[in-house]
Amino acid sequence: MDDLKSDSKPLLSEAIDLFNRQAFFECHEVLEDLWRPLPPGPEKTYLQGLLQVGVGFYHWQRGNAVGARNKLQSGLEKLEAVAQQVQYQPPYSMTQIIPSSRVLLNRLLEQESGSLPPYPESEIPKLD
Repeated sequence: MDDLKSDSKPLLSEAIDLFNRQAFFECHEVLEDLWRPLPPGPEKTYLQGLLQVGVGFYHWQRGNAVGARNKLQSGLEKLEAVAQQVQYQPPYSMTQIIPSSRVLLNRLLEQESGSLPPYPESEIPKLD
């Protein structure tokens, strides 16, 4: 990652590990420290998108249907925008997280307003 300081790369690895373990609140804390100081660009958008997708899953875990829908949607929009930028190669593949998260978001959107299907723990995508 071009704009991240080399001493920040272990934090990114920690954030990804937390995401993959579905510790989304803790992941949010780490990612927030990483993306805030970055200048605008695809790297910042990538990190912010990951953060928002994770927060969306966190809201789902906690039973907040509106928060889950909103954060998953905004996070996916950011990740999809970054995925279309051929000049930027994110450090972790988005090939699983985008389509898997989109399927889960669509499941949320199909529910009646305010209702929430059970949290799909085994279907949450991982970053590699």
